[in-house]
Amino acid sequence: MPNYKYRVVDKTGTEKKGNIAAPDLASATQSLRGEGNLVLGVEEPSVLDKDITLPFRARVKTRDMAVFCRQFVTLVNASVSIVRSLEMLEDQTQSKLLKQAIHETRVSVEKGNSLADSMRLNEDLFTPMFVNLVAAGEQAGKMDTAFTHMADHFEKTAKLQATVKKALIYPVILSIVALIVIIVMLTYIVPMYTSMFEQMDTALPPVTMFVVGLSNAFINYWFVIVAVIIAIILAARTFGRTDKGKHFFDMAKLRVPIMGTLNQKRACAELSRNLATLIGSGISIMRSLEITGQTMTNIIYSDLMETCKDQVGRGIQLHVPLQQSEVIPPMIYHMVGIGEETGAMDSMLEKAADYYEEEVQQATEQAAAALEPMVIIFMALVVIGIIAAVYAPMLTMYSSIGSL
Repeated sequence: MPNYKYRVVDKTGTEKKGNIAAPDLASATQSLRGEGNLVLGVEEPSVLDKDITLPFRARVKTRDMAVFCRQFVTLVNASVSIVRSLEMLEDQTQSKLLKQAIHETRVSVEKGNSLADSMRLNEDLFTPMFVNLVAAGEQAGKMDTAFTHMADHFEKTAKLQATVKKALIYPVILSIVALIVIIVMLTYIVPMYTSMFEQMDTALPPVTMFVVGLSNAFINYWFVIVAVIIAIILAARTFGRTDKGKHFFDMAKLRVPIMGTLNQKRACAELSRNLATLIGSGISIMRSLEITGQTMTNIIYSDLMETCKDQVGRGIQLHVPLQQSEVIPPMIYHMVGIGEETGAMDSMLEKAADYYEEEVQQATEQAAAALEPMVIIFMALVVIGIIAAVYAPMLTMYSSIGSL
């Protein structure tokens, strides 16, 4: 659907500019007028004005979502109407994707729909957890509470993501440098000695023959190597889209050395935080389990939430299926059991989430600390191996000459 550049004066007399998606120019003009605007002009945007469509899926930063929620709470508490609040947030939001979502939500609310139903128009941005919290807030007359819960959720998620990225960036850079060094040595350094090896009237050591063969393969058949790597990646992605593939890769993420423990703790922190937020907002345990399952990024935990929902529906306490699972540590199901006995489930889950978020930070730092020397040692061994392979024939030759 094409975008059209518009210039209007809204109900408050403020001149506004922007882009609107519509089937044609007439539809765009009609849509703007239907919102109560005085249309000053609608035209197709120039090449410089058009939004660039990238081949990958755009995302809204978690911090942008947190800011949106905080600002909405401030406006609502100041007795600003929902429509006016959304309009003001639409004007000041920098993210184009979030701006469009807010615009569509505002238009839907103006047509008489509830805020929760309007937010469902953008399910990729406003998650089921977000929408259901807003619905519960609308019913209870506590809209600010719902958005405050989501703001807290987004802020803690953003902090966790930032911690992981900060800790792992150095090992990633080291890995890239190691790969570049290996490629340069195989494609530039080793070939400098290859002709000399060919002139030697002596048998080359096995390690030298291996390195020379690897170098020739990189130089002469690099396109085959690249094609094989691409084929493997595409095959893995295709397999990963299947149900069996999702379970295989997500379980592997929990069992891989070093990173497996980190991934498990991140999933436990996410599960505990989501359940605590939903239950604390007055949503039933059954619905909370369902929504949490939908929001989990690891399918193993999504399946676990579905299992928990089925067993709780049959009258079994929640801590029982959690205890029977292999991916839930004892602390969580013990905390849940205490919460069930005391009636403070959300509080217990909140504490568990706080604990595992701190554990994620520590586990991330430990993983980074373990990966850094491993990458350095690996790079050193490879470089030393290549150097040894290059100099081994010369040492053999010098040794033979010295024995004459």
